[in-house]
Amino acid sequence: MIARAACVLAALSLSGASVARAQGTLLLIEIRATNPQPVRPTGPVNDLQEFMAAWAGCWGPPPVDRSRPPLDLTFQVSFKRSGALFGKPRAISFAREVTPEERQRYYQAVAEAVERCSQMPFTDQMGGAVAGRPFRVSFLDRRDSRKAETRWPTMKTG
Repeated sequence: MIARAACVLAALSLSGASVARAQGTLLLIEIRATNPQPVRPTGPVNDLQEFMAAWAGCWGPPPVDRSRPPLDLTFQVSFKRSGALFGKPRAISFAREVTPEERQRYYQAVAEAVERCSQMPFTDQMGGAVAGRPFRVSFLDRRDSRKAETRWPTMKTG
């Protein structure tokens, strides 16, 4: 699924148990390419890496607006032991100012991703670990970022 979603995943857990309980676990998902065919997770989801891969597979980011910087966003969601949503996803926050049109496009994209991932196929162990626990999911849009193309110096011998 990782190759299909065409993204690179990275995980951070918040330091300190009290912070994690108060704010939830932060999942950072770095998006490097468009996902033209977002898919519902087929499972089983047994750990946080697989949980993030499932979210990445569900996410279909809107097209990049080349006249504006990339848009990172965060929302909060909780699941029941069964993998169904626990309550409604919480507000979306954006890493920069957004136009009303961008806001609408991203709200729609998040709603579609949540719908696709709303019956997460947790294993019994994972379901027990995440039940009722808030997760903050951050999609970091890196589709237009360019890494420095610096050649490392090489040494010639002889």
